Amino acid sequence: MMELRQLLKGVDVIEHTADQIGDVSSVCYAADQCKSGSLFVAIQGLVHDGHDFIRQALDNGARFIVHQKDIHVPDGVMAIRVPDSRRALGQLAKNYFGDPSSRLTLIGAGFSCGVLGTVNYRYNGKTIPAPNTTPESFEMQKILSEMLTSGVTHVIAEISSHALDLRRVDDCAFDLGIFTNLSPEHLDYHHDMEDYFRAKKRFFTEILPQSKKSSPRKMVINRDDPWGRRLFGEIGMSALSYGLEKGNETTVESEEITLEGIKALISLSGRKIAVTSRLIGRFNLSNILAAAAAASALGVAPSATEAGINHMSLVPGRLERIDSTAGVHVFVDYAHKPDALKQVLQNLDKLKQKRILTVFGCGGNRDRAKRPLMGETASRYSNLTILTSDNPRKEEPLAIIGEIEAGIDRQKTVKISPDHPELPQDMNAYMVIADRKSAITAAVNLAEAGDIVLIAGKGHEDYQIFGTKKIPFDDRIVAKQALLSREDDPSEAASPVFSLEEVLASTGGRLISGQGGKTICGISTDSRNIEQGNLFIALQGENFDGHAFVQKAVDAGAAGVIVHDISRINPEAAGRSACVVEVKDTLKALGDLAQAYRRRFSFPVVGLTGSSGKTTTKEMLSCILRLERKVLTTEGNFNNLIGLPHTIFRMTGRHEIAVLEMGTNTRGEIRRLTQIAEPDVGVITNVGPAHLEGFGTVDVVGEEKGDLFFNMRPSGTAVVNLDDEAVCRVADRWSGRRVTFSMSASADVSVGDIRKNGAKGTTFNLLINGGAYKVDMKVAGLHNIYNAMAAAATAIACGISPESIRQGLTMFQAVGGRMEIIKLKNGAYLINDAYNANPASVREALLTLKDLKNAHNAFVFLGDMLELGEAVEDCRTNKYFS
Repeated sequence: MMELRQLLKGVDVIEHTADQIGDVSSVCYAADQCKSGSLFVAIQGLVHDGHDFIRQALDNGARFIVHQKDIHVPDGVMAIRVPDSRRALGQLAKNYFGDPSSRLTLIGAGFSCGVLGTVNYRYNGKTIPAPNTTPESFEMQKILSEMLTSGVTHVIAEISSHALDLRRVDDCAFDLGIFTNLSPEHLDYHHDMEDYFRAKKRFFTEILPQSKKSSPRKMVINRDDPWGRRLFGEIGMSALSYGLEKGNETTVESEEITLEGIKALISLSGRKIAVTSRLIGRFNLSNILAAAAAASALGVAPSATEAGINHMSLVPGRLERIDSTAGVHVFVDYAHKPDALKQVLQNLDKLKQKRILTVFGCGGNRDRAKRPLMGETASRYSNLTILTSDNPRKEEPLAIIGEIEAGIDRQKTVKISPDHPELPQDMNAYMVIADRKSAITAAVNLAEAGDIVLIAGKGHEDYQIFGTKKIPFDDRIVAKQALLSREDDPSEAASPVFSLEEVLASTGGRLISGQGGKTICGISTDSRNIEQGNLFIALQGENFDGHAFVQKAVDAGAAGVIVHDISRINPEAAGRSACVVEVKDTLKALGDLAQAYRRRFSFPVVGLTGSSGKTTTKEMLSCILRLERKVLTTEGNFNNLIGLPHTIFRMTGRHEIAVLEMGTNTRGEIRRLTQIAEPDVGVITNVGPAHLEGFGTVDVVGEEKGDLFFNMRPSGTAVVNLDDEAVCRVADRWSGRRVTFSMSASADVSVGDIRKNGAKGTTFNLLINGGAYKVDMKVAGLHNIYNAMAAAATAIACGISPESIRQGLTMFQAVGGRMEIIKLKNGAYLINDAYNANPASVREALLTLKDLKNAHNAFVFLGDMLELGEAVEDCRTNKYFS
């Protein structure tokens, strides 16, 4: 409820029919949303006129009417006439929601904490679908108010030319504006490019200057773009320039762009930052520069800018990668205009290893002039173009496709049949498949390892419109389904597929002999298990040398071998049927290939380490995750520099999360394992005296385990055992998100009401975010309660529900060799805890035995504990068991 005079403050009122008094219950510009005491704003739109709905608004209880045309209202209703009711709506909304933009840092275009854009509006974990790029003025103020209330401090709003022309943001106080580029678009709305430019320019010449916020440089402009150069010249020195070309204040010193992402050294007016991003293409490097320049203009520290860019994973619909195991690079991009499609394809053309297959269409009842232009662009840069439907709306899909076809140069591009899709070797080709799902499926099935499939044209809509019928349709889901169907084909093994070019790029190797163009299917480090098409990596250990088995691997069908000492093999003999690649270190090459393969997948990865409890925690976590996700987990002892890559190579498009165990007995191994796996969640169960022969002291063990936190993704989450001092010490140096567990109720996950049930296990209440969940766990011992808390905290970090956590822990069965309680025929109990003991795990086993035996006799059979180094005497004198 708001008093009318307060609501009308700043509104240009021509006349009104009664005193400006009364309480307004709500502000509406849609008549069907009015209620008793509402103020209705009658806006004249492009299709409908709000003045025609005044009677409906009054019938619904509206008491106040804001209008710009002559109207008649009954007694008791106040009519307030204004020059422009759309303009008045913005000021009314600003007053109604308390002028939220004045208390926010508001930036026009880009990405940040709160985001308003083409695809959706996002803040504090919420995602709201976006009906318009820039919301109507009322919704704009409402969303800004909600963001402010939710604790957001910075908002990025994508400002469309429509919004500027329709005055949707005139009443917002902006701190900064970003001009990225201008290309032919919305010319069905704007008369020409000059009119389009004038609409965009208005943001920089009228809206930004009227803001009362104090900012020395309110504008960031891309001077690589010709329209940006013009705007920069007309505005003058108040703007900060950015661009890939030299001479800009924010620019690139060096860059490396591949299909895996971007690495670049950026200069911010002389201050350097090094960024790594999974975004793809040089145009995305330009977008990164825009974000960095904007941050610089707002006074953000370069280190924070660097961390923020490295933290970002993807932008929906901007060369969005679809996970694939087949070595096919599938991307969905919302490009739906000629210049955008051209930019995407030019960038992919520079990065391609083999062919580009493009699927796209054009929307119905929209700008027809762009159709032949998009056909020409796609067919010029694509080895195969598949023309299909988009949102036909009220047009005939084949008629739209016919207009696209008109732009294809038939001298350079041949039309082929979907029934006989053999691609010519000497020229590009195109085909017509009107059904979009069939078109996407055909492209995925025709693609070979190393090929790129681009699905474009449809924009951000997750539906198709045929006439008046609207059906759900998401390019990403259809592409994923097509990939899964392809991978279900028995001819497509679940083994990872690499092109030779990918192998060379990932490992930094050089081709010694054999021909290029090879496709690798599967990675092997054991010549006894070679399958046709495998890549054999000749590892060298203390007691073996894989170089001695290279020829055996080739004879067994290996398509390629990687070696680090060419003098130990016969490259000419091996090269007759396989590619021979030389690297500096074959073990590193194995990890580098695994890292490249892991980057094909966007699902979350959990990295788990600790001195004891790793495997049990992993299995508990897997029991939990399987209730909601398809899980890949480490098997057996595949947790080292050889085993972990092989686990990663088991990833497929079917998986939704991976849990990777990481073991170590030498300083530096966890760092390398983390670099390979790039986990999104890191878990250290505990730190204790394990593998002291390699580490010397427990403090060094703690530093080694801590490398998991320090080397995982900056956007990752650390799961922290608050009851372990060594874990807390390393966690204190982690600045990212954390989820904690402890016997103390102050942690995110804790336990209460613990009841020991002897050999049957343990019952307790698992406490999560104020809720208590009863767990009947079938394993005994306090250490297993800690393992359960670690698994639960990790599941919380992965977004799993507390009920699934409870069920998963209740379902868990003891892992063989780890506190496995077996009832013998004579009624006695045997506790099998014989797996790879260390002092900490033996101590927990003895404590559990003490709890279980009660008044009965207990017998302990202990073997030697190896890898203790100088600490062996401490163990023998009971230092760790006292």
